[in-house]
This record gives sequence, C-alpha cells and structure tokens, in this order.
Amino acid sequence: MGDWRTLANLNDPLPQAMKQVVGSHSGWLHMLVWLGLFGLVASLHGIIMGYARQIFALARAGFLPKVLGRLHPRFQTPYMATIAGGVIGIAAIFSDDVISINGQSLTATLVTMSVFGALTMYVLSMISLFRLRRTEPDLHRSYRAPFYPVLPAVALVGALIALVAVIACNGTIFCLYLGFMVVLSVLFMALSRKQPV
Repeated sequence: MGDWRTLANLNDPLPQAMKQVVGSHSGWLHMLVWLGLFGLVASLHGIIMGYARQIFALARAGFLPKVLGRLHPRFQTPYMATIAGGVIGIAAIFSDDVISINGQSLTATLVTMSVFGALTMYVLSMISLFRLRRTEPDLHRSYRAPFYPVLPAVALVGALIALVAVIACNGTIFCLYLGFMVVLSVLFMALSRKQPV
C-alpha cells in the first residue's frame, strides 16, 4: 500500500479543515482519510448497482434500447446496462478538461445535478406520504413512518432547506437541471402513451 497522502490531496479544503480540527500530524487525520476512502468505495459500489438497474428497468419498459435490458446468462445481472453506464461515466471523467459549466468540471456538475435529483425525490416522497395518509387512510402499508407526522415533517423541512441552499449556491446548474427535468418529463409522458400496459 502507498502512503496515505497519495490517497487524498491534503491541499483540498476538506482535508485542510480536518487538519485544523485534529492536527496535521495526528493519527486521527490518517484514520479520517482512510474512513473517507472506504466510504467512497462503498458509495461507488452502491452507485454502480443503482445506475445499472435503473438503465435495465428503463430498457425493459421500452424507454431505452432493448439491448440494455439483457441479463447475463450465467450471473443473471444487467451486464449491458452496467457496461453502458460505466462507459458514460468514463467519458464524463475524460471530458472534465474539455467541458466546464459555471466554472465547474463536468463531473462536479453531474454530482451537483444528482444532489438536486436526490433532494427533489426526498421532498416529493414526504409530500406524497402526507397526501396518501390523508386521501387513503385505510390503505394497507407494509411499512409505517415512525413518529408520524413529526418525523416526516422534520425530514420535509430539512430537505427543503437543503434544496434552497444548494439552489442558492448553484443557480445556473439548477436551471440546467430544471430544463432537463421538463424535457425528460415531456418525453416520458409522450413515450408512455405508446407503451403497452
């Protein structure tokens, strides 16, 4: 294994902040860098599994080319969707020096847009929970949100605050995200009418 300093650029703001908190030669700094590395590896695996299955599901539903909906004959995993998503990710990384949006590299912009997507999902999920509880009170639920309505309300308010904060810091990228969402929603509605039920 190489030196821990090769795994993180300690001139970046986050490691600098960690240096100030725990000291530049502290064992705690080494531990935090290694924990961060393992966290990134775990996130990477989760992302690979998630994007592959999303691409696979969209291909099976007819919204993407059918070849992306193939399963591996032996492992029964969506291998074509995994490869396609990996190729797109690698192309995005190599485009960092070529494409810059609002002063950010393409990869940083895509990460910011994914944060917008996650926060939008959190807000809509909480709103949907409150609406379903009101309109379908007798609906069978395999899982019930604990401490309803207080905890879901805290989650909704927290997600809204985070969304407003990210929009305030990334207005241009939010407009780009909103444009993508509108175009893709219209495209989805148009294609869904043509799909068999």
